[in-house]
Amino acid sequence: MFNNIDLRELAQISGPERAFLSLYLTNKDSYGSLKGRIDTIRALLKDDAVETEHFEENLKLVETWLAEHVWETEGVCLFVCWALDYTQAFPLTVAVPDLLWVDSSPYIRPLAELQDEYENFVVVAADNTASRIFFVTSARADQDARVKGDVKNNVKKGGWSQKRYERRRVNKLVHYAKEIVDVLTEMDQKEKFDRLFLVGSQETMVQIESALNPPLAAKLAGKQNVDFSAGDEQIFDTAFDLFFNAEREAEAKLWDKIKDEVCRGGLAVTGPDEVLKAAAVGRVEKIAVTRDAKLPGTRCRDCENLSSGALTKCKVCGSEDVFPVDLVNELAELAALTSAETDFVDPLPGLSEAG
Repeated sequence: MFNNIDLRELAQISGPERAFLSLYLTNKDSYGSLKGRIDTIRALLKDDAVETEHFEENLKLVETWLAEHVWETEGVCLFVCWALDYTQAFPLTVAVPDLLWVDSSPYIRPLAELQDEYENFVVVAADNTASRIFFVTSARADQDARVKGDVKNNVKKGGWSQKRYERRRVNKLVHYAKEIVDVLTEMDQKEKFDRLFLVGSQETMVQIESALNPPLAAKLAGKQNVDFSAGDEQIFDTAFDLFFNAEREAEAKLWDKIKDEVCRGGLAVTGPDEVLKAAAVGRVEKIAVTRDAKLPGTRCRDCENLSSGALTKCKVCGSEDVFPVDLVNELAELAALTSAETDFVDPLPGLSEAG
């Protein structure tokens, strides 16, 4: 599960120069589609015997691993470094574009995007008959618990019998909701999740919501009526729609918070240079960057300084022995090292212009 991958641990690993090869594949056959990319990198490195050796030996490690392994998930990411005798693979439950990247450390940007986009959440699918509680991690749902309801539908009896019936029915519904909340409370203590969604019958959802304790109520991010006769697909389609809507709303709120801080001269900064400076000294809580952002960066081989922009000379030591890097990946690494978060967001008005 990609949500369990420790990005901080990966960000701490570094080799000499371009000693790491990072590979993202949907299947074994897709490796062949990267031949053009491999030939291009080989041509670019031909004037540097050391980096060429690293690259060719890394390709051998990749091909050996592919020959020895199969996977049934939507994809895999593989990090190899011949110089460090390092090989690490992770299954991916969400497909990502095929990618081969050569750098001095593992290329974690796609993993950081997956972890941001598919955060853990919980779904309660409940009606008066029964409820199922699902823990969704790495875009996959596992049923964690089932609570029996057996609350009968409201029927007309008349007179005192009607009042007694309604009172008993309400009491049973309250007890049923409390059982569900007890399960959620236990889950909240064992598993990390930030959002809770309710789907099912309106009456049951209202009762569950009223029974939530403050920590769970703070995580409730949406609810919607669902007819369970349509099958589980309807449950999960609705749950993921609610989740992605909540994610987009959170992105917009984060950007609004950043704008407010910048406008009043607060703690937020915008633009590659200022964000990099803040991240380098651990003064970042969250970084917002558009998913398709292509921000160039430059690292110096002599002093290892990282700068934003495509440079031909190091800003610190003046060395011309520099090489280009993906600045977004470098920022994701710095965020992981300092326990900050990188939010990959849909295009937002003003974000691209400001940064």
